[in-house]
Amino acid sequence: MIVEPIGILLAIAGIYTMAAGLTAGMYFLCICTLLGAAAALILPALGGANIQPSHFALLFLTAAVALRAKTLSAALSSLSYPGPGFWFTLFVLYSVLTALFLPRIFAGATIVYSLARTNEMHRILSTPLSPTTTNLTQSIYMIGSFCCFAIVAGFGRLGGMAIVAQALIVTSAICVFFAIADLVTYATNTADLLTIIRNANYRMLNDGDIEGFKRIVGSFPEAGAFGYAALALFAFVLMLAIEGFPARFLGTITAALGTALLLCTSTTAYAASAVTGILVLFFCIARILRNNATPRHLTYVVACLFALPLLVMAIMLIPSVSESISNLIHATVTTKLESSSGEERMRWNAQALSSFLDTSGMGAGVGSIRASSLVVALLANVGIPGTLIFFIFLASLIRSVLRRDTDGGVEQKVGLAAMFSCIAQVTAASISAGAIDLGPLFAITAGLCVAYALGPLRAPAVAAIAPVLVSPPRLNALVKGFTSTDTQRASGRGAFMPGDRGYRHV
Repeated sequence: MIVEPIGILLAIAGIYTMAAGLTAGMYFLCICTLLGAAAALILPALGGANIQPSHFALLFLTAAVALRAKTLSAALSSLSYPGPGFWFTLFVLYSVLTALFLPRIFAGATIVYSLARTNEMHRILSTPLSPTTTNLTQSIYMIGSFCCFAIVAGFGRLGGMAIVAQALIVTSAICVFFAIADLVTYATNTADLLTIIRNANYRMLNDGDIEGFKRIVGSFPEAGAFGYAALALFAFVLMLAIEGFPARFLGTITAALGTALLLCTSTTAYAASAVTGILVLFFCIARILRNNATPRHLTYVVACLFALPLLVMAIMLIPSVSESISNLIHATVTTKLESSSGEERMRWNAQALSSFLDTSGMGAGVGSIRASSLVVALLANVGIPGTLIFFIFLASLIRSVLRRDTDGGVEQKVGLAAMFSCIAQVTAASISAGAIDLGPLFAITAGLCVAYALGPLRAPAVAAIAPVLVSPPRLNALVKGFTSTDTQRASGRGAFMPGDRGYRHV
């Protein structure tokens, strides 16, 4: 095992969060989801597998929850039948079982594109189906996502939904910072300054451009990964802004993140953003028709139906700008499938579907097959049973959020924002995801959905989150810069309340 310098820093931060409480732990976890090009640990025994910062942070957060009986109980209660947590648990359990058995049952029965690991590089190779280290690592990632999902759901039910929302707002601001840092270091030939967060043994595509536009990668290995994370966060903060979540700088952060998403040159991000934007538009129109809209809902509708078309027409009147944007759209959208990358991804999907048929619809096991679409990856890896379980979980998640009728408080705003973020991530993954694990950002937002759908555990809330009169850490000062007094009052159980010096989750 090789401990990277960033791993040492993360270990120190993790130990601190265990002592400081779960509020700090949530900020730690959310921020670590941005470090997609980093490796806290490298495991040569598993072919140079990387332990990403988000999964490394989960070790400390899980240990912290295990030491807090009420939080642990709340997390486990969020997995009960017939809620979405039950179906997610079933999906993860079934997926891990497929990784153990199906590559052995169907060994040699089909040819698969899978991830080949070496200590220096990860490559996609075409080989006969057989058990590999990827079956183990992908199973571990899924178990990590499951733990993240349960922890966030339990923490949210104990009054921490607003805290997690604040953590994701701060994470969105940091995502914008990394995007700017990527552009600045590229323009000044100082990209080596970001080496500490680009130490994983993935192929780093941080110096590419399309039609003169720098492909923004931020703290991720390539533009597609940045676009996926930026879209997840943008959908979340956009809905918070529309619903009126009381946090400072929320509008500025939303606009900046939307701009970064627009400039990232990721085909997947563009397509998924369009779908998400239309769904949000329908949501706002539904609010208007039900006579419970606010000026923010009306503003979004007007912006989409009138302001945006006018802006496009104005841009078309400027030949140089219009030509540049037209060339960018042509390169990233209309001719994407004709590129070498597009052709390679189509080969992955074709072979994955062939393997699905070769295994009689049972799949080859999690981690066995690389694809370029979540739906194809589900069919090829976990077969028809696993695919059905996943979509039952997704339908249950959306249905449970929409069915809960509340008074429009902070919890509802966060629950709706989390639901749209989940939909955006599934949409993006359905276009280009290579594996079935949607990552910690999806687990966090799905956990918030479950916390809202099941409702708060009011009885143990006071005992679970108790005030402690201590000097506020620097993190609290940062949070107060983003959070208004209204949020503090509304979040109540476990938020930073006026007059208190700090909170600790016990």
